[in-house]
Amino acid sequence: MKVWLIALGILVAVPATAQVRVVTTFTDLADIVKQIGGNRVQVSALARPQDDFHLVTPRPSMALELSRAKLFVRVGMDLDLWADDLLASARNANILRGSSGYVDCSVRVKKLEVPTGRVDPSMGDIHVYGNPHYLFDPANAKLASREILEGLKRVDPAHSAEYESRYEAFVRQVDEHLKRWQATLAPYRGKPVVVYHKSLPYFLQRFGLQELATVEPKPGIPPSPGYLREVIARIKSAGCHVILVEHFRPRRFADAIARETGAKVVVLPAAVGVEGITDYFSMIDAMVNRVASALAGR
Repeated sequence: MKVWLIALGILVAVPATAQVRVVTTFTDLADIVKQIGGNRVQVSALARPQDDFHLVTPRPSMALELSRAKLFVRVGMDLDLWADDLLASARNANILRGSSGYVDCSVRVKKLEVPTGRVDPSMGDIHVYGNPHYLFDPANAKLASREILEGLKRVDPAHSAEYESRYEAFVRQVDEHLKRWQATLAPYRGKPVVVYHKSLPYFLQRFGLQELATVEPKPGIPPSPGYLREVIARIKSAGCHVILVEHFRPRRFADAIARETGAKVVVLPAAVGVEGITDYFSMIDAMVNRVASALAGR
């Protein structure tokens, strides 16, 4: 009995392994962190699923989260520059740029739409480092997950083998899903679509679709009546039937175009946590299936 009690005392005295606190800028990254980190990580995202990616409002609670984090994971480029002031306010040297707890997932990505020449405000909300919406191409999720893996190994080297194993499983899942997603959209290669904002070049390139026009004349600029007439004319001329709008965008202009052209407005659930989207795979699943259904005329 004494031996059993001593053994029990030892078990009680040994604390459970603490989880690695990880803070990401967006919910899709938070899910990828969970898939690589498993039960070893405790993850939160600063932006809410319903937020416009470009217009996240920093809150004091975000700085508090960052102050407690061991790892910070961001999309990078200039999509989440709003997080920089929060990082400074958090006063957590371990997650600042260049430290072991800082992860920029864009490092390995081949950037699209990198502007050349002079950039000025008259061009709208131009992304100076290229288009940052690279996670809509599943192949880039593999590149992002590699950066996350390396970050977790830096801050928690004792569990590197476990993180490696889960990373390899995630990459296999992406490859398996990608084959199915490409097969789903293969019949529509070359088909034109209209997009609301310049958010989908990686998605369109991956699946062989063509951007005919944008609802916005310039990124972040609402369309004028004259511009809408131009888009309507282009849609009719090209026989385009689909207008793609992320879930947080206003519907007014897209619906007006649809009424004049007969095109279908397709709302894309572009974040984990909206419309029953539980993880990165179900997000891309929903996007692919909705686009395919609309292009098929269903």
